[in-house]
Amino acid sequence: MLRHQIPRGHGTKVGFRFLGVIRQLLLVALLGGVVAAQGLPTNAQEALDRGTAAVNEALASYDAQYPDRPLWRQAFAEGRTAAELAPGHPEPLRFLARAYSLSNWPGPAIEQWRAYLTADGEFRDDDADLFATAGNEYAFSAYQAGNKELAAERYAEVVDVLPENVEAHRWLGRIALEMGLPEQAVAAWRTVIELDPNAEGAEYFLELSQAQARWGVSAANAFYEGIAAYEANDLSQARNRFALATARNAQYAAAWAWLGRVHFEQEQYADANAAYSRALSIEPNNSNYGWFTRESERLMAPEPTSEPATESDED
Repeated sequence: MLRHQIPRGHGTKVGFRFLGVIRQLLLVALLGGVVAAQGLPTNAQEALDRGTAAVNEALASYDAQYPDRPLWRQAFAEGRTAAELAPGHPEPLRFLARAYSLSNWPGPAIEQWRAYLTADGEFRDDDADLFATAGNEYAFSAYQAGNKELAAERYAEVVDVLPENVEAHRWLGRIALEMGLPEQAVAAWRTVIELDPNAEGAEYFLELSQAQARWGVSAANAFYEGIAAYEANDLSQARNRFALATARNAQYAAAWAWLGRVHFEQEQYADANAAYSRALSIEPNNSNYGWFTRESERLMAPEPTSEPATESDED
């Protein structure tokens, strides 16, 4: 477009000079934009300085930190002032996110952390820890209120930003189990174990999730309730739970075997044989099932009785 506006002849040099001026103006504008993005206006920086002083005083003065205390309200006000004076700049957003986090106000904290990250802000110092604490508390508040879907969304946001946060993965696994989503629970509990091989209870919940995915939620829950009853030496309850598991999924070989085990320990050998026979029919190569099937069959047979002696025998 500019090329058609350049005069001909001697005007060509004028045209080149004109283009040079345009390029210089564009360069100055771009550089100015970079400087504006990097540095805060003086009045915004002064507001952040006042806010930082209020935060430091609050941390030093209060035994417990709550967002309704005067120094925290002053800090929030200064942070909002800085954000208004430097719209789009990440530093006021980071200040507010940290202030809300430190004052134990997780909802606004997460909102400001989102805004900070969206503005290309990056975690530094203990930012990641503050984000994780606020995010997990914000998610747990939804769980406590009974909104498991919202809680799962909030925990998922934590692991999206911090993929190695074990607590958020653990809660995602727990919520998935409670919502009857075993495949998602398997993924979460596997991640927990990968991040923390010694995580308490993780192996158990992984096995439960896998059983639910394979045999169905209700059958697996009944089976593990049977295991808990057996370990508590409540054989009647264990027997009933294992029987329920087989009723809910007749192909659940382990449930049949445990049902047989309880019968066997109670010397109900015919019932034990029936249960072990079902388990063996599902898994014919299982040597353990085979042995108990044969042994229960042997024990359920009546003992041979000795015949009384006859007169001919006495002669």
